[in-house]
Amino acid sequence: MRPRYIILGLALFLGIGTLWYHFMEGMKFIDAFYMAVITITTVGFREVKPLSPEGKLFTVFYLFLGLGFISYSFFSIGERIFEGTLKNMLERRKMREIEKLRDHYIICGFGRMGRFAVRELLKKKVPMVVVDNSQDAVEELKEKGIPYILGDARLEEVLISAGIERARAIACLLRSDADNLYTVFTAKELNPEIFVVSRAEDEISCKKLLKAGADKVILPYEEGGVKIAQTLLRPTLLEFFDLIIQKEHVPLEVDELRLTSSSQFLGKTLKDSGIRQKYGMIAIAVRKKGNIIFNPDPELVLEEGDSLILIGERKMFEKLFRDELSG
Repeated sequence: MRPRYIILGLALFLGIGTLWYHFMEGMKFIDAFYMAVITITTVGFREVKPLSPEGKLFTVFYLFLGLGFISYSFFSIGERIFEGTLKNMLERRKMREIEKLRDHYIICGFGRMGRFAVRELLKKKVPMVVVDNSQDAVEELKEKGIPYILGDARLEEVLISAGIERARAIACLLRSDADNLYTVFTAKELNPEIFVVSRAEDEISCKKLLKAGADKVILPYEEGGVKIAQTLLRPTLLEFFDLIIQKEHVPLEVDELRLTSSSQFLGKTLKDSGIRQKYGMIAIAVRKKGNIIFNPDPELVLEEGDSLILIGERKMFEKLFRDELSG
């Protein structure tokens, strides 16, 4: 019950009691009000004057109704205080958990694309934070136990709360290209090194997003159409890649390893890196300074900022990522 309803209800109860005792029992207004208060609060003081039989019956019913209303009012107030305190505690706990995150992923927008992105990241069991300004989306994220920030992803303070300065990558999947453009610009301003992927509706927005700092822009309709065409032309090849990338029961998977300043592979050639010998993986491509090198030479020297496209067993990827994080 809202506080204003409690106050109105209390005023109504006291008014009824005061009027009854004044007009039916002949008490002065101050005495009638006093009787109404001591009755509804059950303090047990003596009556101002002896009551008539009707007055006694009214007082009994008035006492039970008033006691019920007062009890319910105090319960409602206590519940609101408890909920507010508990909510604040949970919010502080959530923020502490987010503050501990490092090399995590930020998903801006929990719409259709955002839900699919979160689902795939959950399969990989990687740390993430979802930013959305919808209360319904937040309730869903809360039920699933996914860290979230309720707010506008375009704002600096919201992205800072999501740990943008410590994050590995951010996905801008808001409803409009203008919102995504603003979020990309803000993200790059706060963390120039972060990898940014965004969605766009058309080629014009795609070019603007790339100029704003996005590292990769997804055109859902265009890429969806290309995949449909490729499925028609090369169904077996597409099925093979879908099995590796998406299916849980296949032991092999393709993943990307970005080399940071603390990577164990810096300054080594592919041949001497131990990726194949120690982890049993094959490097099918290397992205170096914006260029993708397929079937890279074994003598290729690995440098900070390089990205390795590897194929191997899922359990070995987990070991690789753990080793890289441990430094």
